Amino acid sequence: RSPGAMASDVEAQIAQAEVHKQQGNAFFKEANYKRALGNYHKVFCYVNGLQLPGEKSEASSYADMMGRSMGAGRQVPVERVEDVRKLKQSTHLNMAACYLKVSEHQKCVASCSKALADGQLSKAYFRRGQANLELRNLDEAKEDFEKARGLEPGDPAIEKELKRLKLAFAQHDAREKKRFAKMFNKMSAEASEEPRGTAEAAPAASGEAGAEAAGDATAEAREG
Repeated sequence: RSPGAMASDVEAQIAQAEVHKQQGNAFFKEANYKRALGNYHKVFCYVNGLQLPGEKSEASSYADMMGRSMGAGRQVPVERVEDVRKLKQSTHLNMAACYLKVSEHQKCVASCSKALADGQLSKAYFRRGQANLELRNLDEAKEDFEKARGLEPGDPAIEKELKRLKLAFAQHDAREKKRFAKMFNKMSAEASEEPRGTAEAAPAASGEAGAEAAGDATAEAREG
């Protein structure tokens, strides 16, 4: 096929991926997160087969494993590289928003990390921080929220989540303090019981020895 025809195919794939993203956005607004995720996944069915300059697509990597060549037919035109990068990044970010809504927090963390692989975004750090907070990964959440605040200083949503995080740390510290206090009290109780047990054993032993001595004395008197 001619280079022009192959370039047209690439443009068609990008266009179809963008359509699925828009459909996903529409379902998200309707709070239909399952169908939104379905459309966002379809975006990658189209763009993952494309090859960015200097990178290997998933299809190209598979072809290399099979000892075949993909050629340049799926190469993204230079003028469209940034569009494809932003499309992938924003789709990962939208998937993260869906996963937050359905409480799939580990998947949200993964989607945000993929979005951040294409460049720093305050929203990606923010949503990953929210997911980490729900997972009680408090140190990771703190790092994410601080990075988000560094990119968007004064954002009220970020400040609100930092307050929630501060409360979560306080609750965690209180639970740990209570747990250690309970453990210490148990150890103290066990330590205080041990000497009393030894003291009780001593009189018993003395009593047995006295009984044996009395028995010996009686026996001697009989013999005499």
